[in-house]
Order: sequence, then C-alpha cells, then structure tokens
Amino acid sequence: MEAGRDHGAKRMRAAMSNEVGTTSQGSAGGGVAASSGLAAMTAAATETEEGEEMAVVAAEAEEQMGSAETEDHIQRILAAIDNYTRQVSEMLDAGRALFKDLAADFEERLCSIHRERLERWEEEIRELRARDAANEQARALLHNAQLHLLHTVRD
Repeated sequence: MEAGRDHGAKRMRAAMSNEVGTTSQGSAGGGVAASSGLAAMTAAATETEEGEEMAVVAAEAEEQMGSAETEDHIQRILAAIDNYTRQVSEMLDAGRALFKDLAADFEERLCSIHRERLERWEEEIRELRARDAANEQARALLHNAQLHLLHTVRD
C-alpha cells in the first residue's frame, strides 16, 4: 500500500507539473489543458489500483489533448511559414520585374546617350572635314596667288 501511495504521489506531481507547463501555453490552448490536468490530478489522488489506472488513462488523454493542441499550434506556425514564404516569393518576383524594367530603361537611356554622343562626334568630324576642305581651297588659292605674283615679278 505504501508503494501505491508513492506511485500515486509521483503521478500527482507529474500531473501538477503538466498543469503548470500547459497553462503557460497561452494562446495554444493552455486553459483546456489545465482543466484536463486537474482531472488527471483528481484521478491520481485515488489510492486504489483502479484509481492508478484512471490516472494513467487521464494522463494519456491529457498527452493526446496536449499533442492535438501542439499540433494545432504547429499547423498555425506552418501556415504562417507558408504565408511568409509566399510573400517573400511575391516580393522577389516584384523586385525582379522592377529591376527588369529598370534595366531596360537604363539600357535604353544609355544607348540613347551613346547615340547622341556619337552623333555629336560625327557632326564634329563633318565640320572638321568641311573646315579642312575650305582651308585646303584657301591654301591652294593662296599658293596659286603666290605663284602668280612670283611669275609677274620675274617677268
């Protein structure tokens, strides 16, 4: 009978520690677990073998309740993970699209700047060639005038 009391006391302490652990679960359903822990504590207080068997059954029921609550909480966490992953994926897609648009705009603008600069340099080359042609004509005219003056002075 003494061993039965020790065993019952151990079950009561275990039930009480389960109650303390489950009531701290907060939104995970700790209130329900606490009431089932109270039932387990009451069942564990009986000193008969039948009472010990009831305490074991109550403790198993509490574990299943706690497990169901824990599974429910885990499912909420997994749903939050899925939601967060989906949001991150959407942000990545939006960022890729934004950077793709920015890259296209950047490329277009850079090509436009390059084209404008090349056009200015080509215009500068045309002006240089036109000036050079005008200078060559003027040099040729001056050279001819010089030759004419030299021939007239010698004659």
